[in-house]
Amino acid sequence: MKTAGKTVDSEEAQSILKEVEGIGTEATRANIIEILKQKEYIKVEKNKLVVTNKGILLCQAVEKEPLLTSAEMTAKWESYLLKIGERKGTQTTFLANIQKFVSHLLEVVPGQIQSTDFGSTLQEVKAASEKQEAARHLGICPKCQEQEVILYQKVAACTSEVCDFKLWTTIAKKKLTATQLKEIIQNSRTSQPVKGLKGQKGSFEATIVLKEDFTTDFEFSEKKKTNFKKRTRRTAK
Repeated sequence: MKTAGKTVDSEEAQSILKEVEGIGTEATRANIIEILKQKEYIKVEKNKLVVTNKGILLCQAVEKEPLLTSAEMTAKWESYLLKIGERKGTQTTFLANIQKFVSHLLEVVPGQIQSTDFGSTLQEVKAASEKQEAARHLGICPKCQEQEVILYQKVAACTSEVCDFKLWTTIAKKKLTATQLKEIIQNSRTSQPVKGLKGQKGSFEATIVLKEDFTTDFEFSEKKKTNFKKRTRRTAK
């Protein structure tokens, strides 16, 4: 977005976008990227942003409308805003043009989308969505033994209206995977010690267990217990 001027042919548009440092500001660009991640149009892989199948589907949906896909429209808006600042343009004219722009999109874009062949991309998005939805179902609630536990963003909770079972997805500052949460719910413990847990004395690893009162606790191996006691004694000294 910062170098959007390189994608346009008009020298005037290139100059304007270079002057305003591309589309948006540092703050708004970061917010836009975060929204795209939340809506799963992009994802982070090995510290790089990668377009998902859902993001490809979005690109295919809008690529027939140049007003949506070209940075030149942004340059035209920025140009007129500069005119307003120089008292050579008016806010009323600017907003009227924006209204025409939106009306045009509402009129033509639905037909463009209907005529677009999304092919296998749509099937891949549907399959990924179904897989993601299935992963949210973690098993029968260990407390009420009747309803399912569903995974949400920050908590896994029983779907029963009368059961208050909850399992936080972050424990000791460690974000647990859906598999680990499923193990806790179905087997009352993770199958392997969880690494990267954090406490007052630093990082540690432990098996996360579900206690009889349906709260979580840590279980250490004998070796880990010994090291933990030694570290505690050194800290005490």
